Amino acid sequence: MLVSDKSKTLVSVLIPVYNSEKFIRETVDSVLGQTLVDFEILLLDDGSADKSSEIIKSYTDIRVKYVSCTHDFIKTLNHGIDIAKGKYIALLDHDDLMLPHRLKVQYEYMEDNPNIVVCGGYMYSFGMYSRLMKAPLTHLDIIKTMIIHCPMMNPTGFIRRDVLIEHNLRYSYGYSFAADYKLWSDIAQIGEIANIPEVFTLYRTYPEQTSIKYLAESEEAAGRIRLEMVEYFISLVKEDSKYYPVLMNRFLPALDELGEEGFFSSNTLFPFMHELISGLLERGDIVFK
Repeated sequence: MLVSDKSKTLVSVLIPVYNSEKFIRETVDSVLGQTLVDFEILLLDDGSADKSSEIIKSYTDIRVKYVSCTHDFIKTLNHGIDIAKGKYIALLDHDDLMLPHRLKVQYEYMEDNPNIVVCGGYMYSFGMYSRLMKAPLTHLDIIKTMIIHCPMMNPTGFIRRDVLIEHNLRYSYGYSFAADYKLWSDIAQIGEIANIPEVFTLYRTYPEQTSIKYLAESEEAAGRIRLEMVEYFISLVKEDSKYYPVLMNRFLPALDELGEEGFFSSNTLFPFMHELISGLLERGDIVFK
């Protein structure tokens, strides 16, 4: 087991809970089975009406902490960030399972790589379907992929808490069920992100799953985040680039006009913009500030 100075909490595991009586015990037990032991589990009850609170309160391990919240998912998540005592914040959903090595591997990786502000990893799904879920590994590949889809698997997220505090980064209202995607995109603009090529989480799939029930709402919000990422990259194009006047004076205005007239869908636009921005990066026409 990895043990440190007992006066400090290395990791705060944030688990938002809502009517989770079917899964929450298995989820909590998966965290308690970690090889790293200096952590707290903040179980953020977002107004559950079932026996979730009763199950959580039955634990005698002092690392398991029940936090009662009003039913406001974004406010609940941000409250968890604010009260966390750990140097790092590890994210996990109430229906997923953490593999025993996860916290140890991510903690040691972040300690060895102080330039990285967030790291994630792979997942393996179970339930309705079973498959290995991979993600891009390097910061550049991750941030480019954000133009097409979210390349960070939320139940593997491991964040330096001081970065969130210093830059006042929190989950944002107005992004429906893509609030995690929005947070990752905000963080990616102020620091480096990486994924570790290891499976850290078992991702449960079932018909009542939030990501399945609210897919349409999630996709609408995700589209706005992708557009924000395109705008971010365009803002980094060097003014002395030979492509700058073409982009600003002709290409982007034409693209906006054609888009408003419905000439292409988001499924066409964002892969195209991904290729364009990748080309500008390769040619040195985009420089990160």
